[in-house]
Amino acid sequence: MVKGSSSDRGASAVEFALVAILLVTLLMGILEFGRLWAIQGSLAQASRDAARTAAITDSASAGESKFTEVFWALAPSLSDTLSGSTPVRNGTVGDEACRWTVTATYTTRSMTGFWPGDIPIRAQGAMRCNG
Repeated sequence: MVKGSSSDRGASAVEFALVAILLVTLLMGILEFGRLWAIQGSLAQASRDAARTAAITDSASAGESKFTEVFWALAPSLSDTLSGSTPVRNGTVGDEACRWTVTATYTTRSMTGFWPGDIPIRAQGAMRCNG
């Protein structure tokens, strides 16, 4: 068995340090993206359910309650700012163009610290009046 010189071991340590930095950065990016994607999915599902509930009951308050119930059930560990989850009716009931829409925005911060500042995530749900 041939022993490597000490300069070979030092070169290996430097190579490992360079590769490790890239791998850790990639791993943190994957974790951050996955978290944001999961939040967006929860926000979209809650928006669709809220629009559907508002359209069936013709009640904005019922839709908003449904949004809160669904979003926090899907994402119980989140604690950042949620806004705009109130359903809005566009048109009058009976018109073909009548729609209930919910546009919600959830503002969060980076979990890893790679992205400074707030990260707004938006989702919209829409449903024809009377389901």
